[in-house]
Amino acid sequence: KRLIMSKTYSKAAAGTFILNKEEPIHRWYSYLEGYSSCLIDDLILEVGAEKIGTIYDPFCGTGTTALVASKYGIDSYYSETNPFMRSVIEAKINCVKRLRESDVGSKHLKEFLDALGEYHYRRRNRSTVWDGFEKYFDDDVLLKVKDLQKRTMKILDPDTRQIAMVILASVIVRASKMTRQGDLRFAKANEKHECDRDIVSNFKQKIEDAISDIDSIDVPTRADTKCLSEDSRDITAEDLIDCVITSPPYLNGTNYVRNTKLELKLAGFITTEKDLPTLHSKGIIAGINNVSKRNIGFESPKYVQPYLDQLEPVAYDKRIPIMIAGYFHDMELVIERLTHAMKDNGIFIMDIGDSQFAGIHIPTH
Repeated sequence: KRLIMSKTYSKAAAGTFILNKEEPIHRWYSYLEGYSSCLIDDLILEVGAEKIGTIYDPFCGTGTTALVASKYGIDSYYSETNPFMRSVIEAKINCVKRLRESDVGSKHLKEFLDALGEYHYRRRNRSTVWDGFEKYFDDDVLLKVKDLQKRTMKILDPDTRQIAMVILASVIVRASKMTRQGDLRFAKANEKHECDRDIVSNFKQKIEDAISDIDSIDVPTRADTKCLSEDSRDITAEDLIDCVITSPPYLNGTNYVRNTKLELKLAGFITTEKDLPTLHSKGIIAGINNVSKRNIGFESPKYVQPYLDQLEPVAYDKRIPIMIAGYFHDMELVIERLTHAMKDNGIFIMDIGDSQFAGIHIPTH
């Protein structure tokens, strides 16, 4: 079965998104925290695709697990609290599947690309204000971002429109003054190039890739995916899932919502940065900014207490012990729900890493 694999890869690389950057459809939106499609391929083949009727990813990210499952004709389910990521998952699987099955395919995307072929933007005294997000862009770039956003929203076909918005979102950080190196931050002078600011050319190139991917059979979409709930702690399914393959948020303080704030703004999921805390407080507690008055009324699991006792005197932020206690409390709830959602003798595969804060090792596994 392993001979079916078309490429060789290192195990270290398989646990990262880097191998997806040239993979059809997977490449539409890069996600530093993701893992590779070949890892999921390998796991499904190891288990036996014919033995799996349903797969669930409770922390689906950009939908790698669900997209690989679709290739094998396996129905998949997912949870994902970030609304922009949910739009990516839907675009890569359900939108592509509907376009292919309706024979519309890439027709409307090609028409949109043709319309961009003679793109000439004139400023015409338009506003460079964007609800506070203007500080992340040079004025001329922001005007093009807003113009391309409007053009994309005018695409009549809803599936094509959603795919195009994901593609535009995939180049917005590159065009901005920001860089995503672990966390989203302002880029240093040597981290940006003039070609990065050319959002029109970069957008058009990515659309060409998407057209090629939709028209290709290299990544077939044979099954739909369905959101069971935004938050995996809220799933109510009983005896539905044969296999879970997932990588939960790492206990490392990463703010997964803040890292996608430009995409969230572009796609209309937030208006200003004041809307971000509401999204921060959703999902399991894995980052410092997840800790809020909305989610601190819980009892710490007893097995975590020895680590909290070591941390509390040395933690450089008083929220760190709360974050750690909250992480295991929330993950306990997820796993408890999975005991109901999974069938007897179901298969559970989780990619996880340990953490360290103020010199105190937290054996997350």
